[in-house]
This record gives sequence, structure tokens and C-alpha cells, in this order.
Amino acid sequence: MPAKSKAQRNLMAAAEHGATFPAAKAIRQSMTYEQMHDFAATSAKTLPTSVKPASGSPAHVRGDHPHRNLGKYLHDRKK
Repeated sequence: MPAKSKAQRNLMAAAEHGATFPAAKAIRQSMTYEQMHDFAATSAKTLPTSVKPASGSPAHVRGDHPHRNLGKYLHDRKK
């Protein structure tokens, strides 16, 4: 199944490669590696940057989540 946006593609790629932030962990528990790879392998050239979620979506999906910068979970901190 192809990704619907660049944001979804990037999230699936992060989950596929073992990112440790909460959304990636939840995705790894609910999807197989092949499903994540199908989303992550979608060409980004024709995808929109993001897609507006449905009104009934949870807060973290709508972008209302207080911790929007999740970059600290992607790499080990340098000391």
C-alpha cells in the first residue's frame, strides 16, 4: 500500500529502521516489516507534504500533540 504523504512515508521509514519514539513503537507493534516497507518505499516525488487528518482522529494524529519535535528519539545524544 503506498503512503499518502511525505510525512507518512517518513514515519514508516523511521519505524522500519528502529526509531524509539512512541508513534514508531506503536507502528512496529501493529504492522509487519513488509507493510512498513511498502509505505516507506513509496516515491516521494508526487506526494504532498502532509494530508489533513479526519476530524475524528486522535489528538496526536491531528498534530495537537504537545511534543511535536521528536528528533531526539531518532539518534543517540552526543556527549
